[in-house]
Amino acid sequence: MTYEQRPRPTTVEAGASLVGLVGLVSAGRVAYGVILNLSQDHWSAGARGVFLVLNSIVLIFALFLLVLAYQVRRGRTWAWIVSLVMLPFTILFGGLLTLITAGGGAFPFAGAAVVTSALAALLTLTIPRSARAYFLAKPPPPIPPYPYPAPRQPWDPNRTHA
Repeated sequence: MTYEQRPRPTTVEAGASLVGLVGLVSAGRVAYGVILNLSQDHWSAGARGVFLVLNSIVLIFALFLLVLAYQVRRGRTWAWIVSLVMLPFTILFGGLLTLITAGGGAFPFAGAAVVTSALAALLTLTIPRSARAYFLAKPPPPIPPYPYPAPRQPWDPNRTHA
């Protein structure tokens, strides 16, 4: 039985979906910020370049979260561990950017969505026992693709061969 053949708990499905949501909202937030930045005329070229470089780094992490969501859904333990490391940083930096946006007088819809979905994903992948057991249990060894040889029968002189 491989990773994909094990029964997957609903909490793992929900957690993987929430990790994917964090990636999508983060990517959408970057896209909106870049479009908003390019439409403004009062930024200098250097400030605009720094902004675009920083947003490209955030976009790379957002796309990596989408890959992690797929691998968590497939039951990969390494993806679960990496997502448990990345989600607290996402909450921290998303909260910081949310406070900066709120300090500027705007309501941070995307920032609140990133922080909320990242917190929900972290809690969904760590608190339920079924999710932890799914990732921490070793999968059974794979079944070979060929049939096992039949056990040898003792010799019987009265047995007829067909």
